[in-house]
Amino acid sequence: MEEVFAGFVVGFAISIVVAPAAAIMLIRSNSETGAAQRIAPPGTNIIALSMFLHFLAFLLLTALGMIMGMALAGIEDRRPASGLGSPNLAYTLLVISLTAVVLIPLLIVPWRRYAIALTVLFLIGFGWVTPWLAQAAS
Repeated sequence: MEEVFAGFVVGFAISIVVAPAAAIMLIRSNSETGAAQRIAPPGTNIIALSMFLHFLAFLLLTALGMIMGMALAGIEDRRPASGLGSPNLAYTLLVISLTAVVLIPLLIVPWRRYAIALTVLFLIGFGWVTPWLAQAAS
């Protein structure tokens, strides 16, 4: 149960960082892409957009964190070995591989700096902080 709660907490912390960054990215790319203009037309209030994105990120990332926590709990029962600075090597390798699968297609988008920053945040949060937080809670 500690693993699921740790995943929830890490997902919430990441959503606090991601929502304002996503709002700023949308507003800055508003003049360049048609998709950003449909999501946030010129003159959109950045605070309202940030609140909407925070609510969306909160729902998605906390749910993802709880799923990752369940995966950590399952892997912890079967493979509790540590490595790579994490208390659970198999779980950390799972997070690294899932992140790589998502990141590689994002390297062709024009906002790849944000994608790489989000990837590093995701790796640190779910790959290392979640297992350490779960271990500290138990």
